[in-house]
Amino acid sequence: MKLIRFLCIPLFLLLVLLMRWKGNIRIGEIWSNRLGHLIGNTECYLAEREAGIHKDFIDIWYSRDVSANTVIQKKYNKLLHTVPTWLGYLVRVCNRFFSGWEKHEVDPLQYDRDFNNYWKHPYLSFTRFEEWKGRRLLKKLGIKGKWVCLMVRDEMYLKEKGEFNYHDYRDSDIDSYGPAVLELLERGYTVVRMSVKVSKPLKIKHSRFIDYAWEGKRTEFADLYLGAKCEFAVGTACGFMSIPQAFERPIVYVNHAPLEYVPVSQEKALLIWKHHIKDGKRMTLEEIFKCGAGQFTAGPDFAKLGITLEDNTTMEIVDAVVEMADNYPNVPWKGLQPEFWSKFPIDSISPFNGRKLHGRPGMRIGKEFLKTYD
Repeated sequence: MKLIRFLCIPLFLLLVLLMRWKGNIRIGEIWSNRLGHLIGNTECYLAEREAGIHKDFIDIWYSRDVSANTVIQKKYNKLLHTVPTWLGYLVRVCNRFFSGWEKHEVDPLQYDRDFNNYWKHPYLSFTRFEEWKGRRLLKKLGIKGKWVCLMVRDEMYLKEKGEFNYHDYRDSDIDSYGPAVLELLERGYTVVRMSVKVSKPLKIKHSRFIDYAWEGKRTEFADLYLGAKCEFAVGTACGFMSIPQAFERPIVYVNHAPLEYVPVSQEKALLIWKHHIKDGKRMTLEEIFKCGAGQFTAGPDFAKLGITLEDNTTMEIVDAVVEMADNYPNVPWKGLQPEFWSKFPIDSISPFNGRKLHGRPGMRIGKEFLKTYD
């Protein structure tokens, strides 16, 4: 196979020359190996395309790697012009032998960040067969009525991909979510704990609590269906949360870090973040943003400045979940919170590519949590 691909290089070069001669053909890479980017990047591109940003081009896509979710990948393949990974990759490599190659490649404007507020509706959908399959899934799991998805990163998250251990600062302890889960169960919700791998179970015995991740009930389709149809989701920012986000389900983000990478334009979201501790004291919002910690994306960066990240308390998590449950389905809330947004650097620029990070803010900060920052 490798020999065949090598012998096809002249053909790839001809394809590249065709791209450059036509002028409006571009090659792009779907970040399929990470769920958050598979959905976030692709949804942003589709929203931009609908807004007319890419209307003058014919864009051809290939997948980067093994897909984080093949069910979702196949759905996007129907919405895009796609070619096999090996073909797209070699065309892209050949394109880069020529000057001006950048004009013949395509990406969303800022990966998974919708800084123009173009993202207005879901682009993924379910067929009639998939809806039937989803109803069977709910029956099999014992879900009757409304449910909440709980997704908490822990030490097992991406453990098999050791290159991502610098993101461990985003992990938190599942046990601290127990009282919030009990509160939701008391209100009549079923709670489903999501993830591919987890380090330990959440020790709650209740007919409407499903430790789906620990009990080995997880499938790619179930991830999609449960996340897309839940009443709302609760947990840490990670790949799974892009599913309820894509389907415009409300989300309670807890234990968030880094603070400047929150999805501010997400109108059906509620946020509380990890406490930044330095010299034994909790840092103010101004201190976090001034020292640059709001954009740190690796654990060692915090350590260099002597900053320790502490998880939200059990009560802080409960307060945020109760606020969402009390307001649902009336979110988004009316009126922003000037006490927070006047301090938040909404005009932040990405240190990686010099582009904007944020659009028009729409998310809500946990009411009780924000009081402690007055």
